[in-house]
Amino acid sequence: MSWLAILWKNDIMKKTIAVYWPLALVAGLAAAGYLQISDDVAARGAQAPLAADQLTAELARAVSYGMIDDASSAAAKPLRAVTALPLPQAS
Repeated sequence: MSWLAILWKNDIMKKTIAVYWPLALVAGLAAAGYLQISDDVAARGAQAPLAADQLTAELARAVSYGMIDDASSAAAKPLRAVTALPLPQAS
């Protein structure tokens, strides 16, 4: 190959890179944004109820920090039964 052919191939590669580097940059930023948004949505989702061992660990931690003690409040009273209200009559 002559030096002219090598120079011409290099010129094509330079043009290709010059054309597509902004596209690669935008695609990378879009992917990063998508991952950030999907992570935020997953973090805001409803939390699953705690398992029994985790719940008792949380209760033990609250007691050890002094948040709960024997004299802090009276025992919880059972809730009264909910009575259904009569539906209004359509006239």
